[in-house]
Parts: sequence; C-alpha cells; structure tokens
Amino acid sequence: MATVTCKYCGKKFDRNKEAYVQIPLGKTFRYGHGQCYLDAVNSQKEKETYTVWDPSKSTTCFWCHQAIYPNQPDVIQMPQLKDRYVHKKCNETHPQDDKDELMLYIIKLYGLKDDYMLPRFMLQLSDFEKQYNFSYSGMLKALKYWYEVKKNPVNKNYGLGIIPRIYKQAYDHYYALWLAQEQNKTKNLNDYIPKDIVVTIKPPKRQIEKRQLFTFLDDEEEEYGNK
Repeated sequence: MATVTCKYCGKKFDRNKEAYVQIPLGKTFRYGHGQCYLDAVNSQKEKETYTVWDPSKSTTCFWCHQAIYPNQPDVIQMPQLKDRYVHKKCNETHPQDDKDELMLYIIKLYGLKDDYMLPRFMLQLSDFEKQYNFSYSGMLKALKYWYEVKKNPVNKNYGLGIIPRIYKQAYDHYYALWLAQEQNKTKNLNDYIPKDIVVTIKPPKRQIEKRQLFTFLDDEEEEYGNK
C-alpha cells in the first residue's frame, strides 16, 4: 500500500489502486487524484502539465522508482530483467556496482515481482557483510556456484541463509579455477598439441610366380641329337 494525500481534495488514497498524478516538489513529490487533476485542468485552475498514471497499466522505473508506462518513448525494457522497465536516462547514468549486480541476480533467481528487494533479503545481505565481512561480489559468486555450478534447486520459501554455509566452498572452487588459469599462462599450448607423423607405406609389389609350362622340345632336340 502506498497511501498519499491528494493535493486537490485533501483526501488520502492508495496510489497503487487509483489513478493519480505525480507532482515534483524539490527532491520529493506531491500526489493528486487523477480525476481531481483533470477537473482542475478543465476548469483552467491547472495547466495540463502532468501525466495521469493508471496503476493497472503503469509500472515503476527500476532505478528511480518513478511511475512509468512501458510504451513511453523514453522507457526501455531492462537488459538484465526482461519483465522490468527503466528510463533510458536512468539506465545509462545509474552507476551499477557489485551490490546492484547481486540484487538483480537475486530478483531474477527468486522471481521477485516487486520493484525493490524484499526487506528480509536486504537485511540478510547487510548482516552478512557486517558479521562475516562478506563482499557483495563474493556473495554473488557463492549463489552462482550453488545454483549454476552445483545445479541445486531454488527454494523460494527460504531467504539467503545458504550463503554463509557455501561461501567457503565457492571461494575454494573459484580459487582453484584462478590457480589453474595462472599456471596455464606460462605454458605454450602448442607444446601439448600432438604432432601428426606422416608414415608413407609403399604399395607392395606383386610377385608374379612364373609357371613352368610343359614342353617336350628340349627332350625332342636331345633325342634327335643322339641319333
């Protein structure tokens, strides 16, 4: 529930359920019923400056959390999360860090539909950082190791309590990969490629066995010579 007070009629309403306008006020916003705003425009008490947001059709920018419509020209689908939308400018200027990458991964992993992390997840990540001195990049690698390398199923009913139990395993896994890469840097892979040895085998010559043909010419000559 997002309860706000209408600037025009002074009544409270839930902007997640009713159409509204969002009016900038310094670094914050004021809100008004969409219909109250349109009535003010029609009576020329207000200029038609703001967009009336319909919560049934709108969403919020993942980075700045302002209301947006997916079909707005300045809104794009997030490359990291296909069901989320952002302002083009927010996507270009938001400095994505290790914490953001971990947050995006967890949202995708658990299929979270809110535009913010569940409070228990944020609290757990903060506790792990302070209590165990875990880095955000290390926690991200731990989750990838457990779910992508080890192929364990994701239990969406539990939080992130698996991280402290698998952090050392993940560290050892990625450290072993790093060592192997470092050792292979000094090796020439061509030395390990077996060389082809060409052996030429001459075709065997056919031995033609001479057959002795029957003849009696020599015998005849010898016989006639003795006469």
